[in-house]
Amino acid sequence: MIETILGLPALLGGLASIVLAGYGLLLLLPGADDLTPAERLALGFGLGALALTVWMLALTRLQVPFSLATVAAPWLAPLALTLALPSRRRLWSRDCRGLCSWPRTLVQTARNSPVPALAGLFAALIALTFLFATLRAVLYPIWAWDAIATWGLKAKVFYLHRALYLGNIDAHNYYPNLVPLLMTYLYLWFGGVKDWLVQGLFPGWGACLLLLFASFLRRLGVSALGTWGACAFVLTSGATLIVHLYIAYADLALTFYTLALTGLLFLKLKNCAPRGSLGLAALMGAALAWSKYEGWPLVLIVFLAAFLTLLWLRPPGWRRHFAALVVVLGTIYLSTLPWRLFVRGLGVDVGSDHLLGFFPDQFLLAVYYVGLALIWPPYFSLFFPAVLLALGWQWRTVWRSPNLFLALFLGGSLAATILAYAVAPTAAAEFPLYVRGTVDRLLLHVVPALGLALAAPLAAWLPDSPSA
Repeated sequence: MIETILGLPALLGGLASIVLAGYGLLLLLPGADDLTPAERLALGFGLGALALTVWMLALTRLQVPFSLATVAAPWLAPLALTLALPSRRRLWSRDCRGLCSWPRTLVQTARNSPVPALAGLFAALIALTFLFATLRAVLYPIWAWDAIATWGLKAKVFYLHRALYLGNIDAHNYYPNLVPLLMTYLYLWFGGVKDWLVQGLFPGWGACLLLLFASFLRRLGVSALGTWGACAFVLTSGATLIVHLYIAYADLALTFYTLALTGLLFLKLKNCAPRGSLGLAALMGAALAWSKYEGWPLVLIVFLAAFLTLLWLRPPGWRRHFAALVVVLGTIYLSTLPWRLFVRGLGVDVGSDHLLGFFPDQFLLAVYYVGLALIWPPYFSLFFPAVLLALGWQWRTVWRSPNLFLALFLGGSLAATILAYAVAPTAAAEFPLYVRGTVDRLLLHVVPALGLALAAPLAAWLPDSPSA
């Protein structure tokens, strides 16, 4: 505990530097002033994680060893530029004031809600969950198989070699490395491999995820009380999301970027997105593909749902929107090429062990197991039944509104999960254990994004009070 307390300044400094690296870049993008302070903070964290880790890949190619100066110093330039521009300096000032007044604002919002006690209960539930997750993360050493043998191992090797080095390990080497590189970056702040302290990254990432989810709900017309309730519901529905707030897996990062990409496109389809949302979507999609091997398939599922929604609804200017989405998808694909070329240059087969054939028996079993996982309380409690009820509540309009996008995304995600199990090279006797050990993570990736389906009933049942 003493080492944790002494290391907290370095952890907080490292996390703040990730936010500031992305925040500086975000303020230089068109439409940054159309984002809320909460969105700038959450998206700044996600963009900072992307920028720092892609730069670390570039440093490896340039044969420049990792150090705090070589990795972090270049991102001071965008920060300095935003402080030099009067319009961006005003955003800095506004966001700093907003950050300092957040506690008072949250208390006032709870008091002004129609049921203050209920809003306070939701807030307390969220706060206690994050307090538990943070303490569990930073007081215990890194644990769980993938955290130790894949992500944690890579982070240690990268730190010790001061480069993205894959020469002496075999830990899914073709997997993208956003998370282990970000852990390596924090090790640079710590001055050593402190694998218990680095887990403080994940409750911070979870807080940004919930902040972004809440911001999207508010843009969709959900009241403050409804937003508090939805955030508490998504966070505490089952144990899966809570566990990933203190476990060193890449799935929380994947979940964050899936929410960011899906939410931005959904807001665009509903004509309530901030300016520059497609550019942000391209960046979040690139980060999604850079987070884990499942990232690129998720990108394709999201865009397929968007394309089909536009083709079915054909809103005014749909051809222009369709072409813009094609450009965004092409940009995301181009962003994957540096990593693909890097691993190909090392002679690493990209995912060949996942595509050895199609097993019909596994397909049928996967349908059963995935269906069971949707209603298994320890995984996600009542979340998926609630989403299905929310979409069912809108059944008269879902086929004639952008909510079709979320329905298609749900169907596409479940179909892809089942298909992934059908092609997995697993022994018949081990297949049930394999599904049981992975299905909660695969479903977690889409949970907050699908939580946006709750917006319509919440907005109808819990309208915002004038003073909220």
